[in-house]
Amino acid sequence: MEQEYSAKLDDKLNQLHSLRHDMKNHLIVIDGYASQHNDKKIHEYIHNICEDLSLTNAVDSGSHIVSALIAEKENKAKLQNIRCEINISIPGINIDDFSITTIIGNLFDNAIKAAAECEHGWIRFSLTQTGSYMNIVIENSYSGNIIENNGEFTSTKNDNVLPHGIGIKNVRKVVSNLNGQIDFSYASGYFSVKAELPNYS
Repeated sequence: MEQEYSAKLDDKLNQLHSLRHDMKNHLIVIDGYASQHNDKKIHEYIHNICEDLSLTNAVDSGSHIVSALIAEKENKAKLQNIRCEINISIPGINIDDFSITTIIGNLFDNAIKAAAECEHGWIRFSLTQTGSYMNIVIENSYSGNIIENNGEFTSTKNDNVLPHGIGIKNVRKVVSNLNGQIDFSYASGYFSVKAELPNYS
């Protein structure tokens, strides 16, 4: 996954270099269409340029592995028509790869499974830093009602364990081992997980 993400970033960088090299020619073409008042051609030309740049979204978390993981989960969600909002503003990640992958991977997978059951599914993910603590927040839509029992979540929609219940024990254990905290909250059609982890070198 990391290698695939790295390859996509390399392709993206090559595209940017190519576009910058040819930008003068592109502007000449657009100016020509403008002098002809050909708005349709201008829109088509700009659209083609934008398509060339849409190979991948650059995710910069300070960790190549975490960036690759988030990019892969975002792509997985979008393939299921789930609207994603990703906000990453963190100077660096000083948590071991196994732990952070367990936390983000499980929470994101659970959010995708829940949002996929909604007509207009959505996910909001943020990774930020406050002082010496990392804040992971993932919110998503879900369909049905939730019943919580001993930290596990059951949906009345299908009488099965809500997708958020899968892997939650592993997440709780890792967060505890890192001396962090994790909280779950929910309302009608809305589920939220917030984790706070020590993140200092």
